[in-house]
Amino acid sequence: MFITFQRDVDRLFNQFWRDLPARSATAPVTAFQATQTEDGWRIDVPMPGIDPQHVTLEAVGNTLNVRAQAPGDTKTGPRLLFEQSITVPQFLDVEKVAATHRHGMLQLTVPVKESVKPRRIQIAAVEDQPQLVGAGR
Repeated sequence: MFITFQRDVDRLFNQFWRDLPARSATAPVTAFQATQTEDGWRIDVPMPGIDPQHVTLEAVGNTLNVRAQAPGDTKTGPRLLFEQSITVPQFLDVEKVAATHRHGMLQLTVPVKESVKPRRIQIAAVEDQPQLVGAGR
């Protein structure tokens, strides 16, 4: 049963990414890679040359917005370096996303929602109750 569930989740996730129309980006589009992990999905977003302290990550609904802005002068304000929106499937828990940045790679870890994970249900054994035999016989 778990293997069937896992296969269905894989199929749904792969179909979702294949059918996704486009990512919005104001800077050159950088391909991201989504990989299934044991507990959810890992999304790698290449951001070479961008200082992680200039990167912000926001979650709105089931969309993750990644934006990098370099400080600018007082007249022009901050300069946009990178912006990308990634819509994730409903079965992923965007509320628990974790992000790390290392060597120009932003790595997002998005767990599967607890409500869609398979869970084992305990089956209670019901003991037969002794039947009373009539004394009038």
